Amino acid sequence: MKVAIVQARLEWENVPLNLKFFNKRLSEVNGADIIVLPEMFASGFTMAGKGQVAPFYEAVNQCMQDWADEKDALIMGSTICYEDGHYFNRLLAAFPDGRVLHYDKRHRFTMGKEDEHFTAGHELLVFEYKGMKIAPFICYDLRFPVWSRNTSEYDMAVYVANWPESRREPWQILLKARAIENQCYVVGVNCVGEDGIGLRYSGDSMVISPRGEILAACEPYADEVRQADIDLEALEEFRDKFPVLEDRDEFTIEE
Repeated sequence: MKVAIVQARLEWENVPLNLKFFNKRLSEVNGADIIVLPEMFASGFTMAGKGQVAPFYEAVNQCMQDWADEKDALIMGSTICYEDGHYFNRLLAAFPDGRVLHYDKRHRFTMGKEDEHFTAGHELLVFEYKGMKIAPFICYDLRFPVWSRNTSEYDMAVYVANWPESRREPWQILLKARAIENQCYVVGVNCVGEDGIGLRYSGDSMVISPRGEILAACEPYADEVRQADIDLEALEEFRDKFPVLEDRDEFTIEE
């Protein structure tokens, strides 16, 4: 199975232009089974502008469905959704058959006042695609290993992000840590460039093996696509020979 990571520069709060740019970027992706886009790929990580971005939710959803159909691939990325009086940072997983699943970001970045703008999600999402069990997460979720803990026997964790350049080393370390501790592949996709409030992003998008090895990595600060092969048979062999997950603790997360 092949996964493509799309590291990109985002046009601040300009959904039509971002969708146009990603349409071009995805036209250059060939042979991937899974394609992962950054957090809030259609707008950049805006909070003050959530009201002007949210009305494009259905357009973003439809674009992702169209791309999934055209590329015959699973497409993942997050956008802003307004539902039942609440704004959510919502990851969409669009399948080639037209299905769309979603995951609402659990951990909001309180130091940036994200909690004042978006409502937290409360449910993990784990689904299967082409025999692979996948668990998607969003940005700040990466810092919370209990939420990411592999209690559902997933094979791949996906983290979409707008992770600032000033904290690029923790991003790289934590992605490897989540792969090693959960004995799974990890996909981390970040954006690059400068956003509308002056934050800079270095990208550092990558695909990591269950052993913590980097299988594919985008060049820092570059707008580019990279692909990596995911070997489920090798994953199962590794887990059989070194069954760390059998010794994990059982727990329940309470609200």
